[in-house]
Amino acid sequence: MPLYVYRDKCKNFNKKDFDHKECDHMGFLLVGLGVKEIKKSNINELVFRYTFLNKVAYHRVDAQQTAADAIKLFEKYIGLQINGDNLTRHKFMMNCARALERDVEYNINWKPFHRIEQPKEIRV
Repeated sequence: MPLYVYRDKCKNFNKKDFDHKECDHMGFLLVGLGVKEIKKSNINELVFRYTFLNKVAYHRVDAQQTAADAIKLFEKYIGLQINGDNLTRHKFMMNCARALERDVEYNINWKPFHRIEQPKEIRV
C-alpha cells in the first residue's frame, strides 16, 4: 500500500515558508512511530516514541537534541495525517524490541563472517 501524506491538513500549509520536503519526511517518521496524525493531544506520545527510538533503538540522532526540540518539530506540523496505522505503545515497543533482537543476532552470528581474515561461509 502506498503512503499518502496529507500535508494540506497542516495548520501552516498555506504559509510561504512551509517546507513541503520536511513535511514529507515527517510523514515517513509517523510511519516509524506508529502514529496516524499529529494532534496537540498526542504530542507527548510522539516525543516519547521519537526520543526512545533515537536514544535506545537506533542511536541516529545528535546528543544535542532535546525533548523541547522534538516538541517544536511536531508542533510545526500539527494536523499532518498519513494513511498508516495507529499502534498502541505496547505494539510500538514490541516492534522496537524485535528490531533490537535482530540487530544483536546479526552482530553475533553474521558479522564475523564478513571479516577478511575468515573464510566466507554461509550459515544455515
